[in-house]
This record gives sequence, structure tokens and C-alpha cells, in this order.
Amino acid sequence: MPNVNTSPAAAIAATRRAVGVPRHVRLRNGAPAQIRAVRSDDARRFGAFVARLPAASRGERFGRGLGICSPAMLVDLVNVDGVRHVAFVATLRLDHDEEVIGEARYEVSAQGDCADLTLIVGDTWQGQGLADHLLDLLLDSARHAGLRRLVCEVPSSNRRAIRFMQRMGFVAGPQGADRPVLHMERSVVARMPEAPAPRPVDVLRRWLSNQFFQFGF
Repeated sequence: MPNVNTSPAAAIAATRRAVGVPRHVRLRNGAPAQIRAVRSDDARRFGAFVARLPAASRGERFGRGLGICSPAMLVDLVNVDGVRHVAFVATLRLDHDEEVIGEARYEVSAQGDCADLTLIVGDTWQGQGLADHLLDLLLDSARHAGLRRLVCEVPSSNRRAIRFMQRMGFVAGPQGADRPVLHMERSVVARMPEAPAPRPVDVLRRWLSNQFFQFGF
């Protein structure tokens, strides 16, 4: 069994992802989008998103030859536990529904302190800052979960994706001419614990001490 962080902090983080308020963002072209945890009712929306992707993008994300996601595959993609498998989708609000325009997810490795991430944005919405927002939220989730590293594999031919990951702090491993995929990773800086609020009695003692010092007692 994978050594997954099951601490109270990780459980709280998973709960926040499951019921948390979506993050609303404004893209560079002015469009309003939201990023939220994927839900089990997203299967149809996610399937439509994958179907809209160009064949090359689908191949990079799911492997060559995939046309559409099977029902079983969609069930796996939208039903995540929020601890071992964390996933977010970026959506646009329609009249009575949402349209998925991007996704980011990670799956914790067997070591328990590292996770493999995937991130993809629909071609129409690339260059609008959406990938930055998705990866920022994924990194924040990894910090809360106590992970130490995020890793990914990027096709060596996708120079745009490589430059983006480098800008976001990922470092590429050794690259040879015969390697079609580039391994990239970055550390996840642990979130500093918040200082506990001072007790009322401590505040009173500090105030009294200041008064005595002020009047020379």
C-alpha cells in the first residue's frame, strides 16, 4: 500500500477541496473563469472537454490513438479521493451549465511524499494565464497534503510546455537526443504553521508589564 499522508492536516485539506468555494479568476482576455475540485457529475463535461482537444493534445495527455474517453475512463477521472488523487477543473459558466476548459491533477506515488502531475488547457484558452492558476492551486494542495515534490513528464518536442514548467520552478532532468519525454520536477515548499493567537491572560500581562516600565515601578 502507498505510504500516503493521512494526518489530520491532510484530511482537513481533502475536506476543503471537496466542499471548498471555487476560486474565481479573470483571464488575460477578460473572461471570467472558476477553478474548483472535480466532481462526480463532471463526467459529461469532462468528456466534452477531451473531445474538443486536438489529436496531438489528447495524445500528450492520454496516449496516442485516443478519440473519446470511454464511460469507465470518465468515471475514474472524475471520482477522486482528494488525498491520493487530487483533481481540479477550470470552467466557464454557461446559461445553465459549465464548460470545462482545463484540468490539473496529481496522484501520490508509492513513496508517499511525491506526486505525478498532469495539466492541460484547451487550445483556445492557452496563453490566458489559466495554466498558472491551475498549477498554483495544485501546488497549494500539495503543500497542505505534506508532499515534498511534484514531478511530470513533458514531450521533448513541446518547447512551450517546457518553458512554462521552468518558469513555474520545475527543473528538467538530463535530456538525450533519443529521449522523447523530458522528466521535470520541483520541490514543494512546506507551508509555515500559523502562530497561535495570544491568550487574553498573556495580553493582559504584557500590558501590565508595559505600564510598570513606563512609570518606573
